[in-house]
Amino acid sequence: MSQDDRGMLASEMEEELRNDILPFWPRFIDRENGGFYGQVENDGRPDPRADKGLVMHARLLWTYSAAARFLDDAALLATAGTAYRFLVESLYDAGQRGFSFACDYQGKPRSGLKIVYGQAFAVYALAEYARAGGPGRALDLAMETFRLLQRIAHDERHGGYSEAVAPDWSKSAASALGDGDIACAKSMNTNLHVLEALTALHAATEDASVGLALRRLLEVLLSKIITPSAHLGLYFNHDWSRLDTVISYGHDIEASWLLTEAAERTGDEQLGTRVRRSALAMAAGIARVLDAHQGSLPNELKEGRLDTDRIWWVQAEGIVGMVNAAALSGDAGYLKRAATLWSFVKTFLIDRVHGEWFWGVRHPGGTPLPDRYKGGAWKASYHNGRACMQIMGRLAHGGDGGTHR
Repeated sequence: MSQDDRGMLASEMEEELRNDILPFWPRFIDRENGGFYGQVENDGRPDPRADKGLVMHARLLWTYSAAARFLDDAALLATAGTAYRFLVESLYDAGQRGFSFACDYQGKPRSGLKIVYGQAFAVYALAEYARAGGPGRALDLAMETFRLLQRIAHDERHGGYSEAVAPDWSKSAASALGDGDIACAKSMNTNLHVLEALTALHAATEDASVGLALRRLLEVLLSKIITPSAHLGLYFNHDWSRLDTVISYGHDIEASWLLTEAAERTGDEQLGTRVRRSALAMAAGIARVLDAHQGSLPNELKEGRLDTDRIWWVQAEGIVGMVNAAALSGDAGYLKRAATLWSFVKTFLIDRVHGEWFWGVRHPGGTPLPDRYKGGAWKASYHNGRACMQIMGRLAHGGDGGTHR
């Protein structure tokens, strides 16, 4: 890929961020009940009575905070502030601390376990809001939640973090994160996103205890979660014995670059060398999948059956992962794959009529999945918005594809 092509990829993704993703979500602020509407249909119609999720609001908080800092645009903090206020006023459990996973449309929390995946996204977003200069006590809440996770959800014997804790933080618990997930003591998904949160929190605080937790979790990912075949195991018992054989292509490539950023944040050269080796092995595997499937990524391989749907976040993470692999390896073939994947996104996943990205499309054909929302509990602006910022930071102005934070 020539320097002009690198610049074009960065420029096109900047245009997507500025003119599509960032303008889309403020249309769905719930000015009567706070926060954002809990669900937005494919045609842009909001459901004013849908439950509102922690993950959705944390992801919106992260996106607009990161964009405010990255684009040097303080005006974006107003949208971030909408998500922040809803987190602290409706989803934060002032009595028992931590965050509820969901609430009704008026902001009344749903009772249930404190889901560690959700706590991780709250920490991730609060740390970014603080870095962007957002007003309030975001960093205090992020550190409070981190300490709760360390005290209750962290496994001192086997390492890593449990799936959930009791509402009062008295003990850890097994759980299934969402529909289609296996109930388990620990999962890759939760631990990968705790890693992401720790990376952001350490960038915001330089706190030694956060740095130690980050290094420990990197060791767990390297030794327990990444398999000898350079894929991620997904579901585990307490002792990290595996419960599944699923291959998630999107998580493999997302992990490859999140691990790289986490290792760089630690400043540990030996750990960084090990992480780069694993990251490249995972990226090489995904490159082979891309080459075998005309340049876009199927969803997953489960019990020998390939899910061929092209899901929005899988493609977004694939673009970043390919650019990261190019920086680690010096192999320009990874950049070409990133450009091909972006072409697929432009052609099939960006909704040119109603805005933002479809959840996914059928393959072949590119027909949008009919039963998936445009925005909701599991979909907001985070994967695609972050991918745009990552590529802009890595490739604009002659960048070599190296890590951007």
